[in-house]
Amino acid sequence: MLLVIGGTGFLGSKVVELLLQQKYPIRLLTRGAGDWKTSNLSHYRKKGIEVVVGPLEDDEVLSKAVDGATCVINISGSFQLVSSHRDSSYEYLNTLLVEKLIHLCHEYKVQRFLHVSCLGAREESDCSYLASKSEGEALLRETELYWTVFRPSYMFGERFPFIEMLAPIITFKPFLAVVGSGLNRIQPVLVDDVAQAVVSSIYNRETVQQIFDIGGPVDYSFVELLQMVRDEFGIAGSVMTLPSQLSGRVFDMVKNVLPKNTLNLELAHLLIADSFSEDNRARAFFQLSDTYIEDYLPTIVETIQAARKKLNK
Repeated sequence: MLLVIGGTGFLGSKVVELLLQQKYPIRLLTRGAGDWKTSNLSHYRKKGIEVVVGPLEDDEVLSKAVDGATCVINISGSFQLVSSHRDSSYEYLNTLLVEKLIHLCHEYKVQRFLHVSCLGAREESDCSYLASKSEGEALLRETELYWTVFRPSYMFGERFPFIEMLAPIITFKPFLAVVGSGLNRIQPVLVDDVAQAVVSSIYNRETVQQIFDIGGPVDYSFVELLQMVRDEFGIAGSVMTLPSQLSGRVFDMVKNVLPKNTLNLELAHLLIADSFSEDNRARAFFQLSDTYIEDYLPTIVETIQAARKKLNK
């Protein structure tokens, strides 16, 4: 029985689809209705997926989910929490939840643990989200579990959650606001490729106690990527770079010029961080596709525009 945590998200839903195709027995841990806004819980249950419903902070729920599993696949802790001002949520998901899962794996003799982190995770990062991701990785590396860590860059497909999060900034017509120099590197990767890497690792001994950086075939500067998306929206205008060390009144002044609730200090730290790796071992090892963000941009923009129209109705 494979326990998937975070199986209702952008990557998680792709992982679950692949597991279903390959006839794996699946148990899904979900918070409940809020996690299933774009999914159909009854559909998955009809497919034979066992569903455990409850808060991830509840120790009894976690214990019930891990008991009887042979492998834990942890995909919780999306970067989108950074834009929602829920610091405690991502610090819990990225660190304390991992610690609890490790303890439960030992208790219930679950040996295999697949963990999705992210590129840019560093203990010394100014971004608390990235630092907490690094802490979660470190906890896992200290165990004797058969762990594998995946560090994908920002993932895209028919959607691009990273760009969706920044859409109010990208589509702000007076100017394109870029935190820092905009020269930090981003290496967008196809979500299907990351899902393939995760699923193909489950019973692959060569992946045990390995860390895989997973990026796409091409990297872009942050400003280059945003400008590319802005062009797809058909929006012209200049680029305004904002100091990376924003604080106090200066930050409030800049924040108030932009659309409401689009920028906070933690997000600013995330936006100046690299999401790039020179280690391309994963691309060859998992035989990942050479899929470029440009191929998906029209669909990504259409999806954002459709969501906005629906919201404004």
